[in-house]
Amino acid sequence: MSDPRSDAASRPAATPTGPPPGRYDGTDATSGLSGKVIAVLLAALVVALLAAGAFTLYRFSATPSISGQVIGVEVIDEHRTDVVVDVTRDEPDKPVYCILRAQDQTKGEVGRREVYVPPSEDGTVRFDATIATTARAVIGDVYGCGEDVPAHLRR
Repeated sequence: MSDPRSDAASRPAATPTGPPPGRYDGTDATSGLSGKVIAVLLAALVVALLAAGAFTLYRFSATPSISGQVIGVEVIDEHRTDVVVDVTRDEPDKPVYCILRAQDQTKGEVGRREVYVPPSEDGTVRFDATIATTARAVIGDVYGCGEDVPAHLRR
Protein backbone atom coordinates (compact mmCIF):
# COMPACT_ATOMS: atom_id res chain seq x y z
CA MET A 1 0.00 0.00 0.00
CA SER A 2 1.11 3.50 -0.58
CA ASP A 3 1.35 6.23 1.99
CA PRO A 4 -0.72 9.36 1.57
CA ARG A 5 1.12 12.33 0.20
CA SER A 6 2.46 14.56 2.89
CA ASP A 7 1.73 17.79 1.04
CA ALA A 8 -2.00 16.89 0.43
CA ALA A 9 -3.16 18.29 3.73
CA SER A 10 -1.31 21.53 3.23
CA ARG A 11 -3.12 22.47 0.00
CA PRO A 12 -6.40 24.38 0.29
CA ALA A 13 -9.47 22.48 -0.98
CA ALA A 14 -10.83 23.93 -4.20
CA THR A 15 -14.55 24.74 -4.15
CA PRO A 16 -16.34 24.37 -7.46
CA THR A 17 -17.69 27.65 -8.80
CA GLY A 18 -19.88 26.16 -11.53
CA PRO A 19 -19.91 23.63 -14.30
CA PRO A 20 -16.85 23.24 -16.42
CA PRO A 21 -16.71 25.78 -19.23
CA GLY A 22 -18.42 24.70 -22.45
CA ARG A 23 -20.36 21.82 -20.91
CA TYR A 24 -23.83 23.37 -21.19
CA ASP A 25 -23.41 25.76 -24.10
CA GLY A 26 -26.40 26.09 -26.39
CA THR A 27 -29.04 25.71 -23.71
CA ASP A 28 -31.29 28.52 -22.69
CA ALA A 29 -33.80 29.23 -19.96
CA THR A 30 -36.81 28.12 -22.07
CA SER A 31 -35.82 24.43 -22.09
CA GLY A 32 -37.63 23.96 -18.77
CA LEU A 33 -40.77 25.46 -20.32
CA SER A 34 -40.83 22.99 -23.21
CA GLY A 35 -40.52 20.11 -20.74
CA LYS A 36 -43.55 21.43 -18.84
CA VAL A 37 -45.54 21.76 -22.07
CA ILE A 38 -44.74 18.13 -22.98
CA ALA A 39 -45.75 16.99 -19.49
CA VAL A 40 -49.08 18.83 -19.73
CA LEU A 41 -49.76 17.39 -23.20
CA LEU A 42 -49.01 13.86 -22.00
CA ALA A 43 -51.26 14.33 -18.97
CA ALA A 44 -54.06 15.60 -21.26
CA LEU A 45 -53.58 12.57 -23.51
CA VAL A 46 -53.85 10.18 -20.54
CA VAL A 47 -57.03 11.92 -19.34
CA ALA A 48 -58.53 11.72 -22.86
CA LEU A 49 -57.73 8.00 -23.10
CA LEU A 50 -59.28 7.33 -19.69
CA ALA A 51 -62.41 9.27 -20.68
CA ALA A 52 -62.69 7.31 -23.96
CA GLY A 53 -62.32 4.02 -22.07
CA ALA A 54 -64.97 5.01 -19.53
CA PHE A 55 -67.36 6.03 -22.33
CA THR A 56 -66.82 2.71 -24.11
CA LEU A 57 -67.51 0.74 -20.94
CA TYR A 58 -70.67 2.79 -20.38
CA ARG A 59 -71.87 2.05 -23.93
CA PHE A 60 -71.32 -1.68 -23.47
CA SER A 61 -73.10 -1.79 -20.13
CA ALA A 62 -75.92 0.49 -21.31
CA THR A 63 -76.83 -1.78 -24.24
CA PRO A 64 -80.54 -2.50 -24.14
CA SER A 65 -81.55 -6.01 -23.20
CA ILE A 66 -82.72 -8.28 -26.03
CA SER A 67 -83.56 -11.92 -25.46
CA GLY A 68 -85.09 -14.68 -27.53
CA GLN A 69 -86.77 -17.85 -26.37
CA VAL A 70 -88.00 -20.81 -28.39
CA ILE A 71 -91.64 -21.55 -27.55
CA GLY A 72 -92.17 -24.46 -29.90
CA VAL A 73 -90.25 -26.69 -32.31
CA GLU A 74 -91.65 -28.90 -35.07
CA VAL A 75 -89.21 -31.08 -37.00
CA ILE A 76 -90.80 -31.50 -40.42
CA ASP A 77 -88.13 -33.74 -42.00
CA GLU A 78 -84.35 -33.97 -42.40
CA HIS A 79 -84.31 -30.72 -44.41
CA ARG A 80 -86.66 -28.49 -42.42
CA THR A 81 -87.40 -27.47 -38.83
CA ASP A 82 -90.03 -24.93 -37.85
CA VAL A 83 -89.69 -22.90 -34.64
CA VAL A 84 -91.86 -20.45 -32.77
CA VAL A 85 -89.84 -17.73 -31.02
CA ASP A 86 -90.60 -14.96 -28.52
CA VAL A 87 -88.27 -11.95 -28.67
CA THR A 88 -88.34 -9.56 -25.71
CA ARG A 89 -86.55 -6.20 -25.84
CA ASP A 90 -86.30 -3.04 -23.76
CA GLU A 91 -86.70 -0.77 -26.80
CA PRO A 92 -89.45 -2.27 -28.99
CA ASP A 93 -89.41 0.74 -31.34
CA LYS A 94 -85.99 -0.35 -32.71
CA PRO A 95 -85.44 -3.27 -35.10
CA VAL A 96 -83.34 -6.23 -33.95
CA TYR A 97 -82.26 -9.58 -35.35
CA CYS A 98 -81.89 -13.04 -33.92
CA ILE A 99 -79.83 -16.05 -34.96
CA LEU A 100 -81.79 -19.30 -34.80
CA ARG A 101 -80.22 -22.71 -35.11
CA ALA A 102 -81.28 -26.34 -35.37
CA GLN A 103 -79.26 -29.09 -33.68
CA ASP A 104 -79.12 -32.85 -34.00
CA GLN A 105 -79.11 -35.26 -31.05
CA THR A 106 -75.35 -34.77 -30.47
CA LYS A 107 -75.97 -31.00 -30.24
CA GLY A 108 -74.20 -30.50 -33.54
CA GLU A 109 -75.56 -27.61 -35.57
CA VAL A 110 -77.42 -28.79 -38.68
CA GLY A 111 -79.05 -25.51 -39.65
CA ARG A 112 -78.90 -21.78 -38.96
CA ARG A 113 -80.97 -18.76 -39.87
CA GLU A 114 -80.88 -15.04 -39.15
CA VAL A 115 -84.29 -13.44 -38.64
CA TYR A 116 -85.16 -9.74 -38.83
CA VAL A 117 -87.51 -8.57 -36.07
CA PRO A 118 -89.14 -5.26 -37.06
CA PRO A 119 -90.02 -2.47 -34.61
CA SER A 120 -93.28 -2.93 -32.77
CA GLU A 121 -95.39 -1.42 -30.02
CA ASP A 122 -95.07 -4.48 -27.78
CA GLY A 123 -92.00 -5.41 -25.74
CA THR A 124 -92.42 -9.08 -26.72
CA VAL A 125 -92.99 -10.27 -30.28
CA ARG A 126 -93.82 -13.84 -31.30
CA PHE A 127 -93.01 -15.16 -34.78
CA ASP A 128 -92.65 -18.40 -36.71
CA ALA A 129 -89.49 -19.26 -38.65
CA THR A 130 -88.35 -22.12 -40.82
CA ILE A 131 -84.74 -23.33 -40.57
CA ALA A 132 -83.30 -25.27 -43.50
CA THR A 133 -81.27 -28.22 -42.21
CA THR A 134 -78.63 -30.58 -43.59
CA ALA A 135 -79.75 -33.49 -41.37
CA ARG A 136 -82.66 -34.31 -39.11
CA ALA A 137 -82.80 -31.89 -36.17
CA VAL A 138 -84.15 -32.72 -32.74
CA ILE A 139 -84.12 -29.23 -31.25
CA GLY A 140 -84.18 -25.60 -32.25
CA ASP A 141 -82.81 -22.72 -30.19
CA VAL A 142 -81.99 -19.03 -30.22
CA TYR A 143 -78.23 -18.60 -30.51
CA GLY A 144 -78.50 -14.88 -29.74
CA CYS A 145 -80.12 -11.57 -30.60
CA GLY A 146 -78.69 -8.14 -31.28
CA GLU A 147 -79.59 -4.60 -32.21
CA ASP A 148 -76.89 -4.10 -34.85
CA VAL A 149 -78.95 -5.47 -37.75
CA PRO A 150 -76.75 -6.67 -40.63
CA ALA A 151 -77.21 -4.89 -43.97
CA HIS A 152 -78.57 -7.99 -45.73
CA LEU A 153 -81.47 -8.17 -43.24
CA ARG A 154 -82.47 -4.49 -43.29
CA ARG A 155 -85.69 -3.73 -45.08
